[in-house]
Amino acid sequence: MSTTQRASPPQAAWDSGLLGTWSLRSIRELNADGTLLAEPYGQQPSGRLHYGPAHQVAVVVPGHADAPAVAYIGDYQADPDGVLRHVVRVGLPPFTEDQVRWARLDGDSLTLSTDHEGRRRIELRWTRA
Repeated sequence: MSTTQRASPPQAAWDSGLLGTWSLRSIRELNADGTLLAEPYGQQPSGRLHYGPAHQVAVVVPGHADAPAVAYIGDYQADPDGVLRHVVRVGLPPFTEDQVRWARLDGDSLTLSTDHEGRRRIELRWTRA
């Protein structure tokens, strides 16, 4: 994510903006230039993401075709620069290790990416449930 695209409020505001439950809207694999390469979970994926007040995280996304189910719970750490670390406590393989995501929060919309914009990445878009 470029510096101009980071929605980076102070730490307390960033954390409080994440709190609650989110519904999955899309999972897209993008090339470095932003070109859509694939939608591995289909055009209308389902899933839920929850951030709790004591920095807990839980996520469930059903598998689709060759894409694996995503399910884990744990804790999260939110850096003021928009990087989220999901510290996995219990998860289904292959989601048993910590997950680092670059985040952009814009009101009731949350985008989590596996890498910076300008690089090949998986991008998950969520809306507040």
